[in-house]
Amino acid sequence: MTKLKKYPNIYLALFVCLVAVGIGSVVGLTSRNESDEAAEFSRITVEWSIENDEPLTDKANIGISGIADERIYTVPETTEKIEKNKPYSGDFALPMGTDIIKDFSNGEMVQSKTMGDWRVHNGVDFGGSAGNKVVAVADGRVTAVYDDSFWGTVVEIDHGNGMTARYCGLRSGSCLPEGSEVKKYDKIGSLGHIPVEISDPDHLHLEILIDGETVDPLKALNKVGEN
Repeated sequence: MTKLKKYPNIYLALFVCLVAVGIGSVVGLTSRNESDEAAEFSRITVEWSIENDEPLTDKANIGISGIADERIYTVPETTEKIEKNKPYSGDFALPMGTDIIKDFSNGEMVQSKTMGDWRVHNGVDFGGSAGNKVVAVADGRVTAVYDDSFWGTVVEIDHGNGMTARYCGLRSGSCLPEGSEVKKYDKIGSLGHIPVEISDPDHLHLEILIDGETVDPLKALNKVGEN
């Protein structure tokens, strides 16, 4: 009895050791169970992949039928119209000589001497002198004759096959009346002035429209590359 009383905490120490052993066993068992579950899931996944012969990836690149894809690019309608009507097979005339002082800008901004700014140039300017004869580029019918505060006197002619020519800068009172039938090289009026381009030398401003869309006049008339 004397020896047991000399070490009163021995039972407490033994109890603590037993508790620690028990906790360690529980933690080890839990970790082992979690590891076993992960291994089992991996095995099932691999077996499923092998049996179904499909990669475990997303399906983003697999085609799906019956759903419209708005990302598909199509040729713009205006381009289709232009290409449908070009190149023209006929031989076209130039409206007033071959001296081109300003080309079609194709949507690019060019400097305007008169307005002091930058803007697109939707036509081709043929240099000349006031009073020069302006002729029709092809057979057609005059659909409009009017005075414009920017472009002076304008004559519009329907040349068929979706093509309309707009002759700008004619002399008021010199033009054929609306409804007139014209042949290629027929005189449609005399050169006047263009208020919006008055700082440039005298010229005729010619615009060509295909089905209502402005295009390069020289391309439409098959004159690209000609002097």
